[in-house]
Amino acid sequence: MKLTDLRAFGPRHGYVTFVEITTDGGLTGIGSTDAPLAIVKPIIEHGAISLRGLLIGEDPRDPARLWRKMFEQWQARRGRGSEGGLAVNAMAALDMALWDLAGKAAGKPIYQLLGGAVQKQVMAYASATLFTVGRDGRWIKKTTKDLVRECRWCLKQGFRAIKFGWGNCFAREDEENLAAMRDTLGPKTRLMIDFGCPAYWTGGWNAKAAARATRMLEEYGVYFLEEPLAPHDFNGFMRLSKTAKVKIASGESLTTEYQFDPFIDCHALDIVQPDAQQMGITQFHRVAKKAERAGILCVPHGPWTAMCVAAHIHILATIKTGDMIEYPCMESLGWSKRTYDEVWLLNFEIVGKPPMLKDGYLQLPRGPGLGVGGFVPSALKKLDKFYPAKRRP
Repeated sequence: MKLTDLRAFGPRHGYVTFVEITTDGGLTGIGSTDAPLAIVKPIIEHGAISLRGLLIGEDPRDPARLWRKMFEQWQARRGRGSEGGLAVNAMAALDMALWDLAGKAAGKPIYQLLGGAVQKQVMAYASATLFTVGRDGRWIKKTTKDLVRECRWCLKQGFRAIKFGWGNCFAREDEENLAAMRDTLGPKTRLMIDFGCPAYWTGGWNAKAAARATRMLEEYGVYFLEEPLAPHDFNGFMRLSKTAKVKIASGESLTTEYQFDPFIDCHALDIVQPDAQQMGITQFHRVAKKAERAGILCVPHGPWTAMCVAAHIHILATIKTGDMIEYPCMESLGWSKRTYDEVWLLNFEIVGKPPMLKDGYLQLPRGPGLGVGGFVPSALKKLDKFYPAKRRP
């Protein structure tokens, strides 16, 4: 079996790029990355030095070998050996598609290719926002009433965990919101807070300030605080994780196992958050296995495409420390109707068999590869609703 073609496509001004690879036997693999098409498409497709030039003619049934080929022969030469970046995002999409194709060729789901499942289902958490967007485009803090409404909606949908992000919302005047959310969710439902970019760039914010914030979060049983510091601030995370009683999570901006290694080796995090759309399945699985050996929980970042969520299910099913998977909260009041429709499209219409959520848990896909089938042509055409065809490649 040999790769005969690959392409990158999607909305020119969107935040996601799709890839599709085909073989001489007619099988197709699909993937996605959370990076703009205008940048990653040339890396994937254009010229003799493209990733396309490295992959065409290769046997796709060994994705890990092809990841190494892409990383060593493209990233090391064009990136001068640097880790991460948009080039790795492009490789991540292709790596996801290669695993999808390898599973289809073998007639097996990816989790079987990765050694087999130790979990039959994985808890999903609803990913929501602490803000709504005003008419002038500015972010406005939601009212306590809004946040309670979203918590109730999540409970009705069967979620047993919900996260709200982003920003510095840890002053005492915000305590009413935490108290109301905890009261609505009850003691058994997990509540998480995502600090996130650009909040951690705020002047005067550091590990000491983050440690003070966790004291109030602890009072309301917050399960984890996500990305309270800049993603590469290893020393800051080390100090924070030693003092905070709330679990500290980060990793969404790291794109190789080598970037995760010091955080895992020194237990600088309680929860690692790799993202298959940032780093691919090959690298993600290695990070997940290292975290498992270290006794560190793995809760992936990124619920924004069906392919990404499916990849996370396959990987977390193979480890005992695969704790939860991020999933879009479709009721989030911070989204405009346009954003709601786009998230729905990318997660539930873009493929033939989107991941199945049952009673707050994502079920293991039964089909081969990612288990989501292929792209739905009518759904791809709907992208024109958000991004006019004349602006697409």
